[in-house]
Amino acid sequence: MRAFNPFDAAQAQNADPILAELRRETPVALIGEGMYYVTRHAECREVLRDSSRFTNAQGFKAPGVVILPEERLLGELDPPHHARVRRVMVTALTPTIVRSAEGFIGEEADRLLAGVAGPTADLVPSFTVPLPNRVTVHLLGLPAGDSTAIAGWAKELMESDFPRTNRTERGEGFAAAFPDFAGYIDERIHARRAAIEAGHDVPDDVLTRLLRLDVDGEPLVQSQLRALVRNLITGGLTTTSQLLGNLLHELLTSEELERALRAAPGAVDAAIEESLRLSPPVLFIARGCPAGASIAGTSVEPGERVIVGSASANRDEALFDDADVFRVDRANADQHVTFGYGPHFCPGAHLARAVARIGVGAFLARFPAGSVRLQEGYRFENVPTFFERGPRHLPVTVAG
Repeated sequence: MRAFNPFDAAQAQNADPILAELRRETPVALIGEGMYYVTRHAECREVLRDSSRFTNAQGFKAPGVVILPEERLLGELDPPHHARVRRVMVTALTPTIVRSAEGFIGEEADRLLAGVAGPTADLVPSFTVPLPNRVTVHLLGLPAGDSTAIAGWAKELMESDFPRTNRTERGEGFAAAFPDFAGYIDERIHARRAAIEAGHDVPDDVLTRLLRLDVDGEPLVQSQLRALVRNLITGGLTTTSQLLGNLLHELLTSEELERALRAAPGAVDAAIEESLRLSPPVLFIARGCPAGASIAGTSVEPGERVIVGSASANRDEALFDDADVFRVDRANADQHVTFGYGPHFCPGAHLARAVARIGVGAFLARFPAGSVRLQEGYRFENVPTFFERGPRHLPVTVAG
């Protein structure tokens, strides 16, 4: 057994060399008592597609932490409830809704980048964090002026121990651990519900759609609505922010990539997929195995845990040539498992890609080649969240 704890940020965020060794040795590695890490692409997809043997309910929570079903995020639900709630989320966040928001995304990207006037700036707090957050706030129909407070609450939650333990010093569960954040979401839900019931005209935004949709003929209960709204907010702040930050970091450290993206704007889409593959915003996905199973000949006993190593699978040398190299011309980069696979494929993937595409396009359009550079002596520092990969800071110099 090789000791490796993916729930320890110091290990998980610097694990590529260890994961490469594990991949060479075995597709399923025992890394701790009752915990297996799936290292290769084919086996990761096998686990992700099989939601009957490998359950989602434990999510990223520590062993023994139990969440009430109605308070679980989408990624913590299992069939049949997961399928029903996922249909609600997919319906509320359709490609048509995302396309209708593209003009807003572009306007916000331009507005934020106009503030990056130099001579120095940090692109994380000035661009990669606020852009996805403002887009999510817009899609939910929340007041634009609340976006800074919402981002602060979400950042505090994601950088705390709450994602693992479901508690803080304030209490257990989202409402007790983050009363201001939960209370704000509840107030917005109550206000929108009251407007709908009174017959007032309400915007056809994601919040309205969540309130009007149902699961098996029944509306979602308040705690589930709160969980889904929180899910959208934190997902926009983290996954999409890390995607945008990782891609900009690659662009700022590779003149070759910058030239390629400027020469062919369509190459941005390919670069997004390669960034998702090589620097996945979410490093792994945790699954439980309640009844026992076998993966590639390795027996997993009932109650043991399976870690689907997205970051490892995305560098599987059996599928990706030069797997550790960022190649914008990689033909199969979109075969990464960063957004999951099968029944748990992320319903927000289309939105994340749109924000990254428009955000990077706006960056390239505003700043001439070579006019923005990482500050001298910059060293990559990862965000503190244990299951994420992305730059904590992107300090740059901006030519006047």
